[in-house]
Amino acid sequence: MADDAIVRDGFTCRIGRFFTNDFIERVDGARLKAMFLPRLTREAKTLLRDHPNFIRAQLQHYGVDYDEAQFPGKGTWLLKEVLQEGKCDRVPDHIKTLRAQMHSDWLEKQSDEELSDHPKWIVEKYRCQPDATKTTRVVGTSYPRSSIHRSGKLRKAAGRVAGLHEATGWGSTQTIYLGWDQDAVNKAAKDHAAKEARANKAKADAQEAERASNHATYLRNAQRRPSPTAPVGQYMVDCQEIESKWSDRAQGMILAIHPTHKRDIYQASFDFGVIEGIMMLGSDESILDEFCAQEEHDNGNWSDYYSDKEDDEKEDDNQDEGADEETAVGSKRKATAIASTAKATSARPRKKAKAAGPVNPREYFVRLKSRDNTGTGEVHPTAEKGTITFNGPSLSSFTGKVDMAIGRGVSFTARKISAVPTVPSEACDSWASYSEAACERARVGP
Repeated sequence: MADDAIVRDGFTCRIGRFFTNDFIERVDGARLKAMFLPRLTREAKTLLRDHPNFIRAQLQHYGVDYDEAQFPGKGTWLLKEVLQEGKCDRVPDHIKTLRAQMHSDWLEKQSDEELSDHPKWIVEKYRCQPDATKTTRVVGTSYPRSSIHRSGKLRKAAGRVAGLHEATGWGSTQTIYLGWDQDAVNKAAKDHAAKEARANKAKADAQEAERASNHATYLRNAQRRPSPTAPVGQYMVDCQEIESKWSDRAQGMILAIHPTHKRDIYQASFDFGVIEGIMMLGSDESILDEFCAQEEHDNGNWSDYYSDKEDDEKEDDNQDEGADEETAVGSKRKATAIASTAKATSARPRKKAKAAGPVNPREYFVRLKSRDNTGTGEVHPTAEKGTITFNGPSLSSFTGKVDMAIGRGVSFTARKISAVPTVPSEACDSWASYSEAACERARVGP
């Protein structure tokens, strides 16, 4: 809500409140008498201590004129005299009028969206006082389709105003229309869905034009400054499934791809509005799985493996050389078979891969972990699978299809806008950020 205070004639009005310019509000006359007559109460003493100008402010609120010579110290005796004379029993009309005008001016500065949580103010803003000024003007205030409480408060407030009509138009939102002419209000509600669709399309077209321009700018710059072809860079993402289900969170979806220390393996951080996370990309699926297993291993998610291995080695030392190795393998080692495989692989030369390689050099296999981005922060530690296929040799756009927490086989497209990710790789989450331990922390808190 805009904090554009209205300041006039020694008073300040903002957010429905009316102060003197040193931000002291009016206290009811009966309460002032209880605090200052016949003696000052503890509350009165506290007010005077915390607000040295308290008495001046009250006299200003009640329009009481005084001579500075009558104001020794904090003005306690002057206020007592004024209270005894009944000068604080009512607020003068000119002060009431000033307050109402300043509040009206402040409301005019607020948008309908900013006032949507304050139905009383919406009605105040658009209520025409005399019948002669009532027109066919209609105003609408939008809420989410699912809103019951907030929208209900506005309908209730409107219902208290005689002659004020309301009707609801339904589209991707619900919009409550208010006005003095019932036919005009009903027409606005009836036309809402089509009007909203046109506005949404115009907005989407403008956004797409900007996105297409950003992609075209990247392509022009890439032609002028050729660089080695690689998927590394910043991509803007489109996903029909997310856009159709969570349109309010589908703006600005991005994916940034970084190189890793392993050739032909890339790490991507993504933010798809309702879900964010990390992807590992590789053109060879077996090498990609091996890399992900090693990432788990290196980040300490296989701590049980080390203690089990030490126990097993001690057991091996107590056995004859000719003993069967299978008896040295405990049940716990079986539970860490993936880690053992990663360890063994790094300890001896890996066999040469077959010469066939990937069928499509522009296709990358994906392993993905994610986190809910709608408020729960729930971590999904199980790696999901998918693929990304680049559409041309320049690797400037691609089509992806992945399993994730929001659905299976979710399709999306992406266009490159920069050869350099906006977030440096060292600032990105690691594979371990989406471990079982991270999942538990998100569930129960730190």
